Amino acid sequence: MTEKESVRREWQSRLAAGAAAAGWGRAAELLRRQPSYQEAATVFAAPGEPLRQARINCLADGKNLVMPAPSLREGFYLLPARTISFKDIAAAVTFKGLPRYGRLLKNEAIGDLSVDLLLTDAVAVDAEGGRLGDGRGFFDLCCALLHELAGLAENPAALAFIREDQVSANLLPQDRWDIKMTGVVTPVGTRMFGSRLQPAPVFWDQLTRDQIKRIDPLWKIRSANKRS
Repeated sequence: MTEKESVRREWQSRLAAGAAAAGWGRAAELLRRQPSYQEAATVFAAPGEPLRQARINCLADGKNLVMPAPSLREGFYLLPARTISFKDIAAAVTFKGLPRYGRLLKNEAIGDLSVDLLLTDAVAVDAEGGRLGDGRGFFDLCCALLHELAGLAENPAALAFIREDQVSANLLPQDRWDIKMTGVVTPVGTRMFGSRLQPAPVFWDQLTRDQIKRIDPLWKIRSANKRS
């Protein structure tokens, strides 16, 4: 077991023992006060429960919302601003609703997105923005793909929705592909780290052929590179 895996297990055990109502709705309202949110035209949001109200707010506030398909298998869906009736928004921001209300994006269309803000959840975040995820690496890979396909704005922000007890006093172990947060949002308040998002590329050497084949955008990039 690596140091990172050990630290993750410690945090997950700690959070499970102290599980409580998190107040993600309050966190979503606090996000609305942030300039990075107010100025964003296009927001990427992870599919987890902590971000459900934030995803709803994005569409209600007239923002384009980008979400990953389940396991990122098909790539990304775009829920365009002002195209979904208010009564359908809550359904639209779920995996079940994506195929009905969203538009599955081809790789060529990613470059038109210009994502200003990325939202995710986390197991823990440290004072320098180091994020510890659930170990599957989907958020980091989403960022890498958006970066690879020129889908990010020039200076996007990346915020993690966590509880106050998920702020780590110690620096968390990081890998070279880990994306550091520019801030966190909790039900109590927001903390900005003063850093800019530094997107990482796709680290192909860390991906197996089976992993690449399971994620359509990766497979298409790899196939195109081999032909060129």
